[in-house]
Amino acid sequence: MAAIAVTAVLVTTLATGPAQAEDFRDPEDLPEASNQMVADAVRVFDVRDAVRAFTPNDSVQVVKEQVRRVDGDTLITLSSDILFEPERAELPDTAPDNLEPVLRDVPRAAEVSVTGHTDSVGDDASNQTLSEERAQAVANAIAAARPDLVLTVAGRGETEPVATEVVGDSVDVSARAKNRRVEIRYGT
Repeated sequence: MAAIAVTAVLVTTLATGPAQAEDFRDPEDLPEASNQMVADAVRVFDVRDAVRAFTPNDSVQVVKEQVRRVDGDTLITLSSDILFEPERAELPDTAPDNLEPVLRDVPRAAEVSVTGHTDSVGDDASNQTLSEERAQAVANAIAAARPDLVLTVAGRGETEPVATEVVGDSVDVSARAKNRRVEIRYGT
């Protein structure tokens, strides 16, 4: 009995063929557009809820720094993500002006070390070079803003992380961001 029902469905499908849209070869063969067809074809998009005004005021920081005391010295940590484009060591032309407030409390003629650090992405040699180039770029900007300071420059690559980037199989992108930094250190 089941075989007869399957055969009947198969014969009916073969005889009638699959459902197809009408074949229109000429625009005059098209049916008259109904109001419902027009309504279904038109989409209205309200941009009032989709467009947002953006102002950089209070949302972009030119230099993000963290200041703390370490072994009697002042350590200023600058986030490389704010200063540099990924895998680049060029600072914007405004860097000396933007570093002036960060350097305001550095004593006149102080000895200042500038040390660059990277995350662990990439090979050791590339990270070492990038950290040195970034430290030198920041040192050049400091020298332009404060020519009285005595600067030493170093790069540490990925050798001195401040955060653990990989735990098990998980990568912590915020930890990687913390490790990409330039440190400015001076005594008081």
